[in-house]
Amino acid sequence: MKYRVSASGIAYVSLFSAVSVAEGVKFVEQKPQVVNAIDYQQSLNLAEYYVSEKLDGIRAVWTGAELVTRSGRVINAPRWFTAPLPDVMIEGELWAGRNQFSLVQKTVLDRIPDEKSWKGITFMLFDVPGHLGTFEKRYEFLRSYCDSNGMTHIRCVEQKTVSSHSELQQYLQQLTSRHAEGLMLKLRHEVYHPGRNRSLVKMKAVQDMDGVVVGYRQGQGKYQGQLGSLLIELDDGVRFYLGSGLSDSERANPPKVGEVVTFKHNGWTVNGIPRFARFYRIREVE
Repeated sequence: MKYRVSASGIAYVSLFSAVSVAEGVKFVEQKPQVVNAIDYQQSLNLAEYYVSEKLDGIRAVWTGAELVTRSGRVINAPRWFTAPLPDVMIEGELWAGRNQFSLVQKTVLDRIPDEKSWKGITFMLFDVPGHLGTFEKRYEFLRSYCDSNGMTHIRCVEQKTVSSHSELQQYLQQLTSRHAEGLMLKLRHEVYHPGRNRSLVKMKAVQDMDGVVVGYRQGQGKYQGQLGSLLIELDDGVRFYLGSGLSDSERANPPKVGEVVTFKHNGWTVNGIPRFARFYRIREVE
């Protein structure tokens, strides 16, 4: 990734040319270096953070020239969608509203963009990796940009402050009761710091994560002759069986070996296995 610092204090970013890995699917040679969130802890000093809704969409980076996922997959967005975006690297969520992840995934990861479907997608901007300032300065830049561009499909994620952990919990309950996914906390006085660190924190009522299907176990009892559970492997190599949450149709036509699935869980066992894990959905590789 190459940077060029302008007089305004913004580091302009260019990625190398995209590399085709499958027909109609391209990845940039070097994926964007982004911040990855840690989980919420009550030891956080909330006075240091802004708080916003966690959006259930697909995280995307505008490189200044093209739209890509955080893994570097080039998104085939219509020209009208990206034309108003600035020539600086910005980051946001491609979103269609709460409980609309499947629609976003189908639309955004299509190899040929469907103009009608893209009309329902909003690019919700939440950071500017190409800006050299603290998050307060980056948020100020985003608000100024969103206020001036006049485009309904490009908006800024609203940030707010809270005074206590109890107020934060109340805000989480308020949003999740309306089917929001959770909250994100951004360290206000931190420069953009790629990697997993305390500058970005996620908070959910229920945790979720992804794993790869590596096998199956046959069902018993009422599931005799059908899929009983999926054998899932996590990034750290831990494997476990996942059966709860699968519908009858998913048992009859289960995710294929090698596909990525998302499951929800409530913490961890002493052996590092997700506790009370239940199947949520198949997640297409982004």
